[in-house]
Formats: sequence, structure tokens, C-alpha cells
Amino acid sequence: MTENEFQQQIIDYARMNGWRIFHAQTSRIQRKDGSVYYATAGIADSKGWPDLFMVKGRDRLAVEVKSDKGKLSTEQNEWLLALFEAGIDARVWRPSDWPAIERRLGRRVDIEKALG
Repeated sequence: MTENEFQQQIIDYARMNGWRIFHAQTSRIQRKDGSVYYATAGIADSKGWPDLFMVKGRDRLAVEVKSDKGKLSTEQNEWLLALFEAGIDARVWRPSDWPAIERRLGRRVDIEKALG
């Protein structure tokens, strides 16, 4: 399973469980010399922003999606730490984490209580 396929699996499962999801689309950019790189449009400190930012009621979740062997960049690690320190549940999810992902995203929220 590729990282993109895994990410889509998370998105699909989160939607089934009532989460609202933000994902910044990465663009493929080809240089004049023919080489290719990928970049996410953003301003200021956007480099390293987590792949998914999700909300459900008052629950907030920031997720960096990685393959089982994928490594965090310095910027990704810094963003996850900053979000965690701000009181947001910030995590790295890998395919091997699927049982925990199902438990985390499957939590039900009583919207009337949450907004009450």
C-alpha cells in the first residue's frame, strides 16, 4: 500500500465516522531540466504541516501519514510538536497502526453535548 492509498483509507474511514477533514493538495512540479519535485502551496511556516487536519465536535486531530518505514522531516516533527503543545492531538500514523486508527476515529461524539 502506498502512502497516498493509506491516506485515502484514513480519509474514507474518518468521513464514515463524521470527521471533517482538511488536506492540502501536493502538486507535481517539473523543472526545466526535466527533474520533478513535489510541493504544497502555502505561505509563512507551511513547510511540514501535517497531511491531515480533522475535527469532530470539539475534538481536533493533526496527522502526518507515513509508510511503515517513512521518516519525519525536521519541519514535520516541529509542527507536530507545536500542535501537541497547543493542546491538539498530533500523531504520526502508519499502516501498522490501523487498529489504533480505527479506535481513534471511531469515537462517537454527542454533538449537542459538544456544542452545548
